[in-house]
Amino acid sequence: MLAGAALSSPRLPGLYPFVALRSGEPLRAPNSSSLSLTPLPVPRVSSSLVNLARPSSGARSKRDAEGFWEDPDDGYGSDYEEMDREEEERGVEREAEPSYLGNNANKSTTSAYEEELVKEVELLLEPEEKAILQENEGPDLSKISTMKWNPFHNLALSGQIPFMDKLLELGIEIDSVDKDGFTALHKAVIGKKEAVISHLLRKGANPHIRDRDGATPLHYAVQVGAMQTVKLLIKYKVDVNVADNDGWTPLHVAIQSRNRDIAKLLLVNGADKTRRNKVTFL
Repeated sequence: MLAGAALSSPRLPGLYPFVALRSGEPLRAPNSSSLSLTPLPVPRVSSSLVNLARPSSGARSKRDAEGFWEDPDDGYGSDYEEMDREEEERGVEREAEPSYLGNNANKSTTSAYEEELVKEVELLLEPEEKAILQENEGPDLSKISTMKWNPFHNLALSGQIPFMDKLLELGIEIDSVDKDGFTALHKAVIGKKEAVISHLLRKGANPHIRDRDGATPLHYAVQVGAMQTVKLLIKYKVDVNVADNDGWTPLHVAIQSRNRDIAKLLLVNGADKTRRNKVTFL
């Protein structure tokens, strides 16, 4: 709108640095006395646009969290900035390379420091103290495991297989039970940790152990709808007709939970559909 107004006006604005004369004459600068400082009309800007243009305290030109804001390309980037970016990219690539020695050097330095520290501590110990230290290299599992809290069970429920193996190496019982009669296998089945379930079974966990209510891992696998776990337990020769203290078999649980596919799987593998539980409806 402003550009159109300037073209249609017989006289260019006074701020324009030259005055147009007749055709063929050179341009000349106007005299200061002849300048007409006609104020240009300023378009009104709506308050919503002003609010958008005003930077807020939480806004940034680039959002790391969402990742879609980028700095605008105004065309004024210098060659030095390009060179700096290229150097940074090359530095990142060097750090990502396996042959980059920065991290390895730090690790070797830390390892050497720890070894020296151990040697210094050993020099300060008496022979009797060294013997006590060697006897207590590993944790006393009888003191860190209780009926209410078992670290091995919690590791199974959280999927920490390497730490589970470490406790097994230290002598913890793979089929240890808590106050509810749960084993680590029970907990892994309830948490639907298929990798942990498979690992425990390969390590020799007993899939036939019952909890305080007489339920086996198969009961819980059916209850949570873990089809692959049910198939895996069947491969380990579990009894598909095993009943808990109230007479519930895995097939009863499948029907009650409306797990039709699991019910079919149990029937195919020998589940007895004539079994009755002890529940009576008044």
